[in-house]
Amino acid sequence: MQNLLQIIAKSRLILYLALFFSCSTHSENETDKEKTMVEEQKLENSNSTTIQDCDEVSDFPNLGPSASQSQTCDDIANPNNKGTLDCRTDNAFGGYQNLDNIWGSYKITGSEIRYEGTRTRVERFFKTILHDTNKKTILTGTLKIIDLSDGNTCIIQSHAGGDIIKGEEAGRANRSAQFLLYAKKSSNNKIQLETHVTINPYTTDTGGSRDVKNFKTLNYNQEYTFIYETGYDATGTAFSKIKIGDTETYFTHNHTTERVYTRYGAYGTGDSGDVTAHVAFKDVNLCRTQE
Repeated sequence: MQNLLQIIAKSRLILYLALFFSCSTHSENETDKEKTMVEEQKLENSNSTTIQDCDEVSDFPNLGPSASQSQTCDDIANPNNKGTLDCRTDNAFGGYQNLDNIWGSYKITGSEIRYEGTRTRVERFFKTILHDTNKKTILTGTLKIIDLSDGNTCIIQSHAGGDIIKGEEAGRANRSAQFLLYAKKSSNNKIQLETHVTINPYTTDTGGSRDVKNFKTLNYNQEYTFIYETGYDATGTAFSKIKIGDTETYFTHNHTTERVYTRYGAYGTGDSGDVTAHVAFKDVNLCRTQE
């Protein structure tokens, strides 16, 4: 009888221990699984936010009729850079080419020739975004400046189009860029970057003016990362934000238009003296808030 009771007691102990370890293991696995699910959810939410906030551009506008009539050089089949090429320069020195199969190379030469009223340019541009709240495009990449003329050369800009819906000259049709980043020769073989922000809008009826400020000094042939954002803030007011390397500045524009688009490349040189400029870009991307 005593042996039977000992056997029953041992059996109960073995069953208890088996259940205990089984439950402990189950609980531990559930905790790990829970952690994994949380991490996966965080990652999914992170990816979802990125997708919802910013769409990488996959299609680009065709050139307008005035640009295509004045175009003097063609794009290549597989360019290193994204965007539609607007090429208006003397092709004896100018145009676009892939450089070392990494960089997109933009060369221009200045003269007194004007192309449908504009100075020489080899730039890429993207479709416009329409006015709304919390809406923007983000242009990113790396640039280097190889050569500059005796004049100023614009390397990044945003052009505001349509009617001015609020701010300075409200109700008039805008006809000019709202922001431009210019590069010019500086002392000690350096490059001076300037921000040009339109403060008195150029319209179909009136002239305009821009506020010019020194932004950053660069070295020739040195690589600099950049981020340029433009669009409309939470109140629907136009803004621009530029960052080159570790230098950043933000502008709230004093006029807001129906639409805006971004350009990059090389625009404008001197018309006499040294008239050539050469800028290169790599790893260029543009994304926009989803329509």
